[in-house]
Amino acid sequence: MCLDSNVVLLEQSHLQHTVTPKDHIAITSSALAINNHDLADPSSATSSTSINDTATTSTPAPPPTTTTLPPATPAPTTTPPTSSLPHPIAPPSEPRLRSSTFPSSSGPFAPKNVRFVTLADNPHGGICLLASSIFQDDALLEVLAWNYSSTFFDGSTCGAACHGNQGNDNRYGQQKKLHWLEHYVEKTSDLDDDDLVLFTDAWDVIVQANTQRLTELFLKHTQNQRGLIFNGEPTCGDSFNSEGIYGAKLRGKAWNIQVEPNQTPRLVGGNYMCSAIAAKTASNTLVPGPNWSLGSGGILGDVRSLRTFLRRVTEIRVAQEEEFKLHQTFLFEGDQVLFQIAYLTSPEINVKIDTAAEIFFVISYLIGPGDFNEYGGCASTGCSPQYFHDGVPSKFAWNGVEPVFFHFPGDYKHQFPSCANSAAVYRRQKSPGKYFFDVDRQRKVLVSSLCPDYS
Repeated sequence: MCLDSNVVLLEQSHLQHTVTPKDHIAITSSALAINNHDLADPSSATSSTSINDTATTSTPAPPPTTTTLPPATPAPTTTPPTSSLPHPIAPPSEPRLRSSTFPSSSGPFAPKNVRFVTLADNPHGGICLLASSIFQDDALLEVLAWNYSSTFFDGSTCGAACHGNQGNDNRYGQQKKLHWLEHYVEKTSDLDDDDLVLFTDAWDVIVQANTQRLTELFLKHTQNQRGLIFNGEPTCGDSFNSEGIYGAKLRGKAWNIQVEPNQTPRLVGGNYMCSAIAAKTASNTLVPGPNWSLGSGGILGDVRSLRTFLRRVTEIRVAQEEEFKLHQTFLFEGDQVLFQIAYLTSPEINVKIDTAAEIFFVISYLIGPGDFNEYGGCASTGCSPQYFHDGVPSKFAWNGVEPVFFHFPGDYKHQFPSCANSAAVYRRQKSPGKYFFDVDRQRKVLVSSLCPDYS
């Protein structure tokens, strides 16, 4: 629904502020005065769905008709068919890395290479547009968990959590990203601590501006320091505002948060975690905008900061799993809530939210007709046929930003096909021989093996 959602900003009076496209949060961390709450978890327990322990590593045959969109049906519960195609060509002797174009004299931190990473276990043509877009910017998309892989590139595994989401278990399906991404930054031998890693969702994202801007945008948001940038959203997402029993359990728990390094940690109830996120974002964001909440579909950060942050996320997840074993409380669903808790409990890490959506623009109820050229707004069917014509990105009218990534989550996934198909008209025939890299099997995969009309 468009332009009718409210955001709770101040907890004690439960004031609500109706958000408009021009808004940005104008509160500071000192405005959030929260009393300590020693809250008990609800007594009812949740249980996780068991995951099929079988997985396959075969490569599928190309579909009879080509599409750049995800299929309407979920991932199959049976073993994918064995490919009749030749074995994918061997990986290059050296990674296809794009070096940072930003001069080292710009600040104390000088990023080196930029690595582009996604997780896509379902092997279909929906990956073709994203992989082609990255390749055409002289970089390479590295794909984790491709083709239902249940083992990492070194042969290790994380057990049931590494298996495909064939049982449609929301907790395993979304947290799978955490295990694969953490292993990638911990174990990839050619990753440098000074490299940047760009993680993006695979199936509902369009690259619509030049990714060579990322290093400059990163240093702008982090003040030339190490750090992480998460995509911003105008609401708390599917975490502390969730409905049902799970949402009630989250709001019934409390966490010791610390927004700034020099602050004393204090206990904050789940009812007020969204307000704490808003306060922290308002106090440390350099580029103002309406998207104050941390989303997990897009991440840009240096390897050292990302590794440290993911270790913190793992600590939070494991602690809750241990609590569940002892007291049958609840298990976290998805990855966003874990990232949000880590955001509020890791003041030593320089974490920013892309509130102005210069890097990641997440479509939301804030976007109306005319806010973007060639995109009709949140209530529309999506993009016009002229979207991304000749490779020209769409521009946000309110601040003149041309976002690098367009993300169509949740209620706006139905708009993705119109925009993706328009972008594919420009992307398909460029850069013959384009490919992405299957990280777990350490080999190239030609885009044309999945989408024959991509040259």
